[in-house]
Amino acid sequence: MISEQEFHVLEQDADSGLPFQVSLRAINKSVGLAAFGLPFALLVAGGLGGACPTIDSISHYYFTRIGGDILVGALSFIGVLLLFFYKLPDGQTGTTGRVDGYLGHKPLDIWLARLAGLCAWGVAFFPTDGAGCESFGGSTARVFLNDVTGGDAFDPPTVTGVPGFDFWAGTGVTNVILTNLHFISAGGMFLILAYFSIVVFRRPQSKTCALRAENKEIRLGANKGRRNRWYLIFGVLILLAIAALVIKALVFRPGTSGLDWWNRNDLTFWFEALALVAFGLSWSMKGRLWPFGRMAD
Repeated sequence: MISEQEFHVLEQDADSGLPFQVSLRAINKSVGLAAFGLPFALLVAGGLGGACPTIDSISHYYFTRIGGDILVGALSFIGVLLLFFYKLPDGQTGTTGRVDGYLGHKPLDIWLARLAGLCAWGVAFFPTDGAGCESFGGSTARVFLNDVTGGDAFDPPTVTGVPGFDFWAGTGVTNVILTNLHFISAGGMFLILAYFSIVVFRRPQSKTCALRAENKEIRLGANKGRRNRWYLIFGVLILLAIAALVIKALVFRPGTSGLDWWNRNDLTFWFEALALVAFGLSWSMKGRLWPFGRMAD
């Protein structure tokens, strides 16, 4: 037998087909941890897999032994959570919503979160091209063979072809289009995530904070104020990383010494890692992962 309270929960979520309520806090925490851990996981995987020691960008880990699986898996995981699970109950407005802690979210914010999920998929499934390494020096890389000949029927079994760092080679699709889709997806995802950190997460989200915000004479509590300062810092770091990558694209042209210097120092990787870590810290804080962030005001 189930209790009356359990029956009420089941009835509440009957339309979703789930016998439980999806926790937005857990979703934020999961998204944040996946983003935060991605650059570190790629560095470890690259080291264990014998990858090029100086890979230009996060995206170029797609062409490493294990890093490509981690990259696509993490981005797909983030995309699924944002696209299908990030939602608010019907009728959530102001202090009358059922999800305390998320009362400041508006319908536009939910659609933007879903768009960020699509962008995460775009980064994963429209991979960048190029080796992303100045000198492999005997390291291991995952490449695609074009114009392949040979096979298991040969004695001994042999396969030969033209190696390349282009997932879409031979499909007839212009590589410029796919590369642009990759960059547009990455830029769109990070811009939306910066918006969430700077704007959405800093709104009064709990009933207590919402009531305090309505009463101009009462300041927000110390914990909410502290979290808001961190959200702002994380959002600004994401925007700074985006700005650095835009400047690089506009200033350093292919074949110039400036671009060679940039790539030798793997600055694209480090700025992308900065954006991912800031994104991860912001969203995991919203998921109340960190001790001081768990306290409500």
